[in-house]
Amino acid sequence: MTNNEQKSAFFINSLLVGMILVGTFNTLVYKYQNTTVIDGVTFIHPYMQALCMFVGEATCLVFYFIFQMKSEKDPNKEDGGFKILAIPALFDGITSSLQHVALNFIPSSIYQMLRGGLMIVTAAFSKFVLKKKLSNQQQFGILLAILGIFIVGLSNFLFRKATTDDFSWEIKLISIALIIVSLFTQAAQYIFEEKLFQQYNYHVFYVVGVEGMWGLLYFGIVMPILNFIPCNFKEGCVFRNGQGYWECTDVFFQQLGADVWLTVSVVMGIFSIALFNIFGVNVTKYVSALTRTVVDTIRTILIWGIGLIVTATTSRVWENTSKWANLMELIGFALLVFGNLIYKEMLKIKFLQNKKQVLIEEQ
Repeated sequence: MTNNEQKSAFFINSLLVGMILVGTFNTLVYKYQNTTVIDGVTFIHPYMQALCMFVGEATCLVFYFIFQMKSEKDPNKEDGGFKILAIPALFDGITSSLQHVALNFIPSSIYQMLRGGLMIVTAAFSKFVLKKKLSNQQQFGILLAILGIFIVGLSNFLFRKATTDDFSWEIKLISIALIIVSLFTQAAQYIFEEKLFQQYNYHVFYVVGVEGMWGLLYFGIVMPILNFIPCNFKEGCVFRNGQGYWECTDVFFQQLGADVWLTVSVVMGIFSIALFNIFGVNVTKYVSALTRTVVDTIRTILIWGIGLIVTATTSRVWENTSKWANLMELIGFALLVFGNLIYKEMLKIKFLQNKKQVLIEEQ
């Protein structure tokens, strides 16, 4: 009997809903941080934010030992160790770093368009690494979801307000290449985690917590280096005494000390990312890595809606308020929702149905 069969539909759906809601909250927390200005200086600390992410994940290990959590024992599996979890943690750290660097130099709309590629890469890894097959209905659902995400990103690209940045196309193309590479490392993390759950007995809190500890080790090595590497771009750098650097830890804490709500948002970000990863890894364990990537795109809708409200009622600009952009986004979100419903077979399309089990093992 598989893990998926042992868990009720209510449990699985609760994980999916929890992942969407907590993921939405976490993204909004980071939007708040990235649009905060302290004494005329925008809060730009992508690597410290990534470090805080691993702090949140590491706290799960504390709860694991305090409450003496035990993994479900499958007699056909060995107990998993901590060393092998360094691999998905490394993938996670690389993904976060590549995306944080790239997003300093290209519009977020381009990232949204590329984000749909994660489903393609994860589906390919599921087939060739985990030896799984997608049903025709699932393939159609993924294509609809990808098309929806692409339309959402395209709307912001077509109707965005003109900017005065002077980044060259060479820098932008390099940034796009970094994001494309990050899709492979992120998919590799998800697939590797699913493979581990297939082979070993692991508790989710242990997996998330140990990955967090490995991440802290990685960034503990990298962070001092980033604090002394000059950054010569006009934007995207952290400045200390007039000189730009890739990260400035001291400036990070100075800005936190100057704004209580910014500090609160960082703390909320730490705990929300921990909870988001607990939901996400549970989905990988009991459903699949591919379902994790497909369903996670739904939170884009909630982020968009709340972002419009914040933009309309505050001085912070989180979303494009163009009516044509919003119309395109509505169409894109409709396709995204239908794609997810079709993928999860909550909406069945007769001509795509077959009698074989969805996501069966290839012979």
